[in-house]
Amino acid sequence: MTKTSRRRLLAAAAGLPMATGALAQPASLRGTTLVFASWGGAYQEAQRRAYCDPFAAETGARVVQDGPMNAARFRTMIEGGAPDWDVADITLDFLYAGAKDNLFEPIDKSVVDTSRIDPKFVHAFGVGCIVWSYNLAFNTQTFPGAKAPKTWADLFDLQRFPGKRCLLDNAVANFEVALLADGVAPEALYPLDIDRALRKLDTIRAQTIFWSTNSQAQQLFVDEEVGLGLILNGRAYDAAKKGAPIAVSWAQNIQSVDYLVVPRGAKQKAAAMRLIDTMTRAENQAKLANIIAYSPTNPAAFSAIDPAIAPWLCTAPENARQGFVVNAEYWRDHQRAALERWTAWKLK
Repeated sequence: MTKTSRRRLLAAAAGLPMATGALAQPASLRGTTLVFASWGGAYQEAQRRAYCDPFAAETGARVVQDGPMNAARFRTMIEGGAPDWDVADITLDFLYAGAKDNLFEPIDKSVVDTSRIDPKFVHAFGVGCIVWSYNLAFNTQTFPGAKAPKTWADLFDLQRFPGKRCLLDNAVANFEVALLADGVAPEALYPLDIDRALRKLDTIRAQTIFWSTNSQAQQLFVDEEVGLGLILNGRAYDAAKKGAPIAVSWAQNIQSVDYLVVPRGAKQKAAAMRLIDTMTRAENQAKLANIIAYSPTNPAAFSAIDPAIAPWLCTAPENARQGFVVNAEYWRDHQRAALERWTAWKLK
Protein backbone atom coordinates (compact mmCIF):
# COMPACT_ATOMS: atom_id res chain seq x y z
CA MET A 1 0.00 0.00 0.00
CA THR A 2 1.39 3.43 -0.89
CA LYS A 3 1.80 6.16 1.73
CA THR A 4 -0.87 8.21 0.01
CA SER A 5 -3.36 5.34 0.05
CA ARG A 6 -2.61 4.64 3.68
CA ARG A 7 -3.23 8.29 4.60
CA ARG A 8 -6.55 8.24 2.77
CA LEU A 9 -7.58 5.02 4.53
CA LEU A 10 -6.70 6.39 7.97
CA ALA A 11 -8.48 9.68 7.31
CA ALA A 12 -11.61 7.88 6.13
CA ALA A 13 -11.58 5.60 9.16
CA ALA A 14 -11.39 8.63 11.45
CA GLY A 15 -14.26 10.33 9.68
CA LEU A 16 -12.01 13.24 8.78
CA PRO A 17 -11.37 14.88 5.40
CA MET A 18 -8.17 14.01 3.66
CA ALA A 19 -5.53 16.74 3.84
CA THR A 20 -4.77 17.64 0.27
CA GLY A 21 -2.37 20.57 0.44
CA ALA A 22 0.68 18.60 1.59
CA LEU A 23 0.23 15.67 -0.84
CA ALA A 24 1.38 17.67 -3.85
CA GLN A 25 4.54 18.79 -2.06
CA PRO A 26 7.95 17.06 -1.82
CA ALA A 27 7.80 14.49 0.94
CA SER A 28 11.18 15.07 2.57
CA LEU A 29 12.52 18.08 4.45
CA ARG A 30 15.24 16.03 6.09
CA GLY A 31 18.07 18.27 7.22
CA THR A 32 15.77 21.29 7.56
CA THR A 33 15.32 22.95 10.97
CA LEU A 34 12.41 25.28 11.64
CA VAL A 35 11.81 27.41 14.71
CA PHE A 36 8.23 27.60 15.96
CA ALA A 37 7.41 30.34 18.47
CA SER A 38 4.31 30.25 20.64
CA TRP A 39 3.10 31.02 24.15
CA GLY A 40 4.85 28.30 26.17
CA GLY A 41 3.54 25.97 28.85
CA ALA A 42 0.63 23.61 28.35
CA TYR A 43 -0.52 25.26 25.10
CA GLN A 44 2.81 25.03 23.33
CA GLU A 45 3.27 21.46 24.55
CA ALA A 46 -0.14 20.65 23.03
CA GLN A 47 0.96 22.27 19.78
CA ARG A 48 4.13 20.21 19.76
CA ARG A 49 2.16 17.00 20.16
CA ALA A 50 -0.69 17.88 17.80
CA TYR A 51 1.18 19.79 15.11
CA CYS A 52 4.96 19.77 15.24
CA ASP A 53 5.57 16.09 15.95
CA PRO A 54 3.29 14.90 13.12
CA PHE A 55 4.96 17.36 10.76
CA ALA A 56 8.43 16.16 11.74
CA ALA A 57 7.42 12.51 11.35
CA GLU A 58 5.92 13.16 7.91
CA THR A 59 8.63 15.39 6.44
CA GLY A 60 11.82 14.56 8.34
CA ALA A 61 12.22 18.20 9.37
CA ARG A 62 13.26 19.20 12.88
CA VAL A 63 11.01 21.69 14.67
CA VAL A 64 12.62 23.68 17.48
CA GLN A 65 10.32 25.30 20.06
CA ASP A 66 10.87 28.90 21.17
CA GLY A 67 8.97 31.69 22.89
CA PRO A 68 7.01 32.94 24.61
CA MET A 69 5.63 35.04 21.78
CA ASN A 70 6.27 38.72 22.35
CA ALA A 71 5.17 41.45 19.94
CA ALA A 72 8.07 43.77 20.78
CA ARG A 73 10.61 41.00 20.23
CA PHE A 74 8.90 40.07 16.97
CA ARG A 75 9.15 43.63 15.69
CA THR A 76 12.80 43.88 16.70
CA MET A 77 13.60 40.71 14.74
CA ILE A 78 12.00 42.08 11.59
CA GLU A 79 13.72 45.44 11.94
CA GLY A 80 17.04 43.59 12.29
CA GLY A 81 16.39 41.78 9.01
CA ALA A 82 17.09 38.27 10.32
CA PRO A 83 14.19 36.80 12.31
CA ASP A 84 14.98 33.81 14.52
CA TRP A 85 11.48 32.39 14.07
CA ASP A 86 10.00 30.67 11.01
CA VAL A 87 6.42 30.25 12.22
CA ALA A 88 4.82 32.18 15.07
CA ASP A 89 1.49 31.89 16.85
CA ILE A 90 0.18 35.44 17.37
CA THR A 91 -2.98 37.09 18.64
CA LEU A 92 -5.64 38.66 16.44
CA ASP A 93 -4.80 42.23 17.45
CA PHE A 94 -1.13 41.76 16.54
CA LEU A 95 -2.06 40.17 13.21
CA TYR A 96 -3.91 43.31 12.17
CA ALA A 97 -1.28 45.68 13.53
CA GLY A 98 1.63 43.65 12.12
CA ALA A 99 0.06 43.26 8.68
CA LYS A 100 -0.35 47.03 8.55
CA ASP A 101 3.36 47.38 9.36
CA ASN A 102 4.52 44.73 6.83
CA LEU A 103 5.85 42.29 9.43
CA PHE A 104 4.68 39.04 7.78
CA GLU A 105 5.11 37.02 4.62
CA PRO A 106 1.90 36.51 2.61
CA ILE A 107 0.35 33.07 3.11
CA ASP A 108 1.22 30.85 0.13
CA LYS A 109 -2.14 29.33 -0.75
CA SER A 110 -0.52 26.93 -3.19
CA VAL A 111 0.98 25.25 -0.11
CA VAL A 112 -1.45 26.06 2.70
CA ASP A 113 -4.89 24.60 2.01
CA THR A 114 -6.95 27.50 3.36
CA SER A 115 -10.15 26.01 1.90
CA ARG A 116 -10.41 23.70 4.91
CA ILE A 117 -10.51 26.69 7.31
CA ASP A 118 -13.59 28.72 8.16
CA PRO A 119 -13.27 31.71 5.77
CA LYS A 120 -13.57 34.25 8.58
CA PHE A 121 -10.27 32.91 9.98
CA VAL A 122 -8.29 33.28 6.74
CA HIS A 123 -6.22 36.44 6.30
CA ALA A 124 -3.76 37.34 3.56
CA PHE A 125 -0.92 37.17 6.11
CA GLY A 126 -2.15 34.59 8.61
CA VAL A 127 -4.28 31.50 9.16
CA GLY A 128 -6.37 31.08 12.29
CA CYS A 129 -5.44 28.08 14.41
CA ILE A 130 -7.53 28.39 17.60
CA VAL A 131 -10.50 30.34 18.92
CA TRP A 132 -10.27 31.13 22.62
CA SER A 133 -11.53 33.55 25.25
CA TYR A 134 -10.51 35.68 28.18
CA ASN A 135 -12.58 34.56 31.15
CA LEU A 136 -13.10 35.49 34.77
CA ALA A 137 -11.73 32.53 36.75
CA PHE A 138 -11.99 31.86 40.47
CA ASN A 139 -10.88 29.46 43.20
CA THR A 140 -13.82 27.16 43.91
CA GLN A 141 -12.74 26.61 47.51
CA THR A 142 -12.35 30.30 48.29
CA PHE A 143 -15.59 31.22 46.52
CA PRO A 144 -17.83 28.12 46.51
CA GLY A 145 -21.33 27.81 45.08
CA ALA A 146 -23.43 30.96 45.33
CA LYS A 147 -20.41 32.92 46.54
CA ALA A 148 -18.67 32.56 43.16
CA PRO A 149 -17.96 35.72 41.17
CA LYS A 150 -19.89 35.94 37.92
CA THR A 151 -19.10 39.18 36.11
CA TRP A 152 -16.14 41.48 35.59
CA ALA A 153 -17.75 43.87 38.08
CA ASP A 154 -17.18 41.19 40.71
CA LEU A 155 -13.46 41.23 39.95
CA PHE A 156 -13.41 44.88 41.06
CA ASP A 157 -15.51 44.30 44.20
CA LEU A 158 -12.94 44.13 46.98
CA GLN A 159 -15.56 43.84 49.73
CA ARG A 160 -17.42 40.76 48.45
CA PHE A 161 -14.33 39.20 46.86
CA PRO A 162 -11.31 40.12 48.98
CA GLY A 163 -7.76 38.99 48.37
CA LYS A 164 -5.33 38.99 45.49
CA ARG A 165 -6.55 38.86 41.91
CA CYS A 166 -4.78 38.83 38.56
CA LEU A 167 -4.90 40.58 35.21
CA LEU A 168 -2.88 40.40 32.03
CA ASP A 169 0.06 42.83 31.85
CA ASN A 170 -1.24 44.36 28.63
CA ALA A 171 -3.66 46.98 27.40
CA VAL A 172 -5.58 44.46 25.28
CA ALA A 173 -8.47 42.92 27.24
CA ASN A 174 -7.72 44.83 30.45
CA PHE A 175 -9.24 48.04 29.10
CA GLU A 176 -12.29 46.11 27.92
CA VAL A 177 -12.59 44.32 31.27
CA ALA A 178 -12.33 47.57 33.25
CA LEU A 179 -15.00 49.29 31.14
CA LEU A 180 -17.34 46.30 31.33
CA ALA A 181 -16.91 46.31 35.10
CA ASP A 182 -17.72 50.02 35.11
CA GLY A 183 -21.05 49.38 33.40
CA VAL A 184 -20.26 49.85 29.71
CA ALA A 185 -22.23 47.45 27.50
CA PRO A 186 -20.20 45.23 25.13
CA GLU A 187 -21.77 46.85 22.08
CA ALA A 188 -20.73 50.31 23.34
CA LEU A 189 -17.12 49.51 24.22
CA TYR A 190 -15.40 50.78 21.09
CA PRO A 191 -13.75 53.20 20.76
CA LEU A 192 -12.38 52.49 24.22
CA ASP A 193 -12.53 55.23 26.84
CA ILE A 194 -8.99 54.67 28.12
CA ASP A 195 -9.11 57.38 30.79
CA ARG A 196 -12.21 55.76 32.29
CA ALA A 197 -10.65 52.30 32.08
CA LEU A 198 -7.51 53.43 33.92
CA ARG A 199 -9.54 55.11 36.65
CA LYS A 200 -11.38 51.83 37.19
CA LEU A 201 -8.14 49.85 37.23
CA ASP A 202 -6.78 52.22 39.88
CA THR A 203 -9.38 50.84 42.30
CA ILE A 204 -7.87 47.32 42.40
CA ARG A 205 -4.26 47.99 41.45
CA ALA A 206 -2.86 47.37 44.95
CA GLN A 207 -4.54 43.94 45.10
CA THR A 208 -3.64 42.83 41.57
CA ILE A 209 -0.84 40.64 40.26
CA PHE A 210 -0.17 41.32 36.58
CA TRP A 211 0.89 38.23 34.64
CA SER A 212 3.02 38.40 31.52
CA THR A 213 2.64 34.85 30.16
CA ASN A 214 -0.30 32.46 30.01
CA SER A 215 1.74 29.87 31.91
CA GLN A 216 2.23 32.36 34.73
CA ALA A 217 -1.52 33.03 34.87
CA GLN A 218 -2.21 29.32 35.19
CA GLN A 219 0.43 28.92 37.89
CA LEU A 220 -1.03 31.77 39.96
CA PHE A 221 -4.23 29.76 40.28
CA VAL A 222 -2.49 26.41 40.77
CA ASP A 223 -0.39 27.87 43.61
CA GLU A 224 -3.47 29.67 44.96
CA GLU A 225 -1.67 33.00 44.95
CA VAL A 226 -4.85 34.58 43.61
CA GLY A 227 -8.50 33.86 44.30
CA LEU A 228 -9.89 35.26 41.08
CA GLY A 229 -8.80 36.96 37.91
CA LEU A 230 -8.46 36.96 34.15
CA ILE A 231 -7.20 33.83 32.39
CA LEU A 232 -7.60 32.12 29.02
CA ASN A 233 -10.25 29.40 28.94
CA GLY A 234 -7.84 26.69 27.79
CA ARG A 235 -5.38 27.44 30.58
CA ALA A 236 -8.17 27.23 33.14
CA TYR A 237 -9.22 23.89 31.66
CA ASP A 238 -5.67 22.56 31.86
CA ALA A 239 -5.33 23.68 35.48
CA ALA A 240 -8.67 22.08 36.41
CA LYS A 241 -7.73 18.87 34.60
CA LYS A 242 -4.57 18.72 36.72
CA GLY A 243 -6.51 19.10 39.95
CA ALA A 244 -6.52 22.84 40.68
CA PRO A 245 -9.70 24.19 42.36
CA ILE A 246 -10.58 26.51 39.48
CA ALA A 247 -13.71 27.31 37.48
CA VAL A 248 -14.63 30.05 35.04
CA SER A 249 -17.57 32.31 34.41
CA TRP A 250 -18.69 32.69 30.81
CA ALA A 251 -20.47 36.01 31.41
CA GLN A 252 -18.98 38.70 29.13
CA ASN A 253 -16.19 36.38 27.94
CA ILE A 254 -13.96 38.15 25.43
CA GLN A 255 -13.31 35.96 22.41
CA SER A 256 -10.32 36.09 20.12
CA VAL A 257 -8.34 34.05 17.61
CA ASP A 258 -4.69 33.06 17.35
CA TYR A 259 -3.13 33.13 13.90
CA LEU A 260 -0.13 31.38 12.41
CA VAL A 261 2.22 33.70 10.56
CA VAL A 262 5.61 33.58 8.87
CA PRO A 263 7.84 36.51 9.88
CA ARG A 264 9.02 38.64 6.95
CA GLY A 265 12.45 37.39 5.90
CA ALA A 266 12.12 34.01 7.65
CA LYS A 267 15.01 31.69 6.83
CA GLN A 268 12.78 28.68 6.12
CA LYS A 269 9.82 30.38 4.45
CA ALA A 270 8.84 27.46 2.16
CA ALA A 271 9.05 24.84 4.92
CA ALA A 272 7.20 27.21 7.27
CA MET A 273 4.23 27.27 4.92
CA ARG A 274 4.18 23.47 4.98
CA LEU A 275 4.15 23.46 8.77
CA ILE A 276 1.18 25.84 8.77
CA ASP A 277 -0.60 23.54 6.34
CA THR A 278 -0.12 20.64 8.77
CA MET A 279 -1.51 22.80 11.58
CA THR A 280 -4.78 23.35 9.70
CA ARG A 281 -5.67 19.68 9.23
CA ALA A 282 -8.81 18.54 10.99
CA GLU A 283 -7.23 15.57 12.74
CA ASN A 284 -4.43 17.71 14.18
CA GLN A 285 -6.72 20.53 15.32
CA ALA A 286 -9.05 18.03 16.99
CA LYS A 287 -6.10 16.51 18.83
CA LEU A 288 -5.09 19.93 20.16
CA ALA A 289 -8.65 20.73 21.27
CA ASN A 290 -8.82 17.44 23.16
CA ILE A 291 -5.61 18.31 24.98
CA ILE A 292 -6.27 21.92 25.99
CA ALA A 293 -9.87 22.94 25.09
CA TYR A 294 -9.21 25.59 22.47
CA SER A 295 -11.68 25.58 19.60
CA PRO A 296 -10.50 24.62 16.10
CA THR A 297 -10.76 26.86 13.04
CA ASN A 298 -11.27 23.85 10.75
CA PRO A 299 -14.99 22.99 11.07
CA ALA A 300 -14.36 19.32 10.27
CA ALA A 301 -12.36 18.97 13.49
CA PHE A 302 -15.39 19.37 15.75
CA SER A 303 -16.67 15.86 15.01
CA ALA A 304 -13.55 14.37 16.60
CA ILE A 305 -13.56 16.47 19.79
CA ASP A 306 -14.39 14.71 23.07
CA PRO A 307 -17.93 15.82 24.14
CA ALA A 308 -16.60 16.33 27.68
CA ILE A 309 -14.49 19.22 26.35
CA ALA A 310 -17.50 21.13 24.95
CA PRO A 311 -18.41 23.07 28.15
CA TRP A 312 -14.91 24.57 28.14
CA LEU A 313 -14.98 25.77 24.51
CA CYS A 314 -15.78 29.42 23.89
CA THR A 315 -17.49 28.42 20.62
CA ALA A 316 -20.02 26.21 22.43
CA PRO A 317 -23.35 27.94 21.66
CA GLU A 318 -24.20 28.85 25.25
CA ASN A 319 -20.69 30.21 25.91
CA ALA A 320 -20.52 32.11 22.63
CA ARG A 321 -23.91 33.69 23.30
CA GLN A 322 -22.64 35.24 26.54
CA GLY A 323 -19.49 36.70 25.03
CA PHE A 324 -18.28 38.94 22.24
CA VAL A 325 -15.33 39.10 19.85
CA VAL A 326 -12.53 41.59 20.47
CA ASN A 327 -12.54 44.44 17.95
CA ALA A 328 -9.42 43.73 15.89
CA GLU A 329 -9.84 46.81 13.70
CA TYR A 330 -9.76 49.04 16.77
CA TRP A 331 -6.59 47.42 18.04
CA ARG A 332 -5.00 47.57 14.59
CA ASP A 333 -5.28 51.34 14.65
CA HIS A 334 -4.75 52.03 18.36
CA GLN A 335 -2.49 49.29 19.73
CA ARG A 336 0.71 51.32 20.02
CA ALA A 337 -0.95 54.32 21.63
CA ALA A 338 -2.90 52.13 24.05
CA LEU A 339 0.25 50.23 25.05
CA GLU A 340 2.01 53.52 25.74
CA ARG A 341 -0.84 54.55 28.03
CA TRP A 342 -0.74 51.15 29.75
CA THR A 343 3.03 51.30 30.30
CA ALA A 344 2.85 54.82 31.67
CA TRP A 345 0.08 53.77 34.08
CA LYS A 346 2.08 50.76 35.29
CA LEU A 347 5.13 52.95 35.95
CA LYS A 348 3.43 55.78 37.83
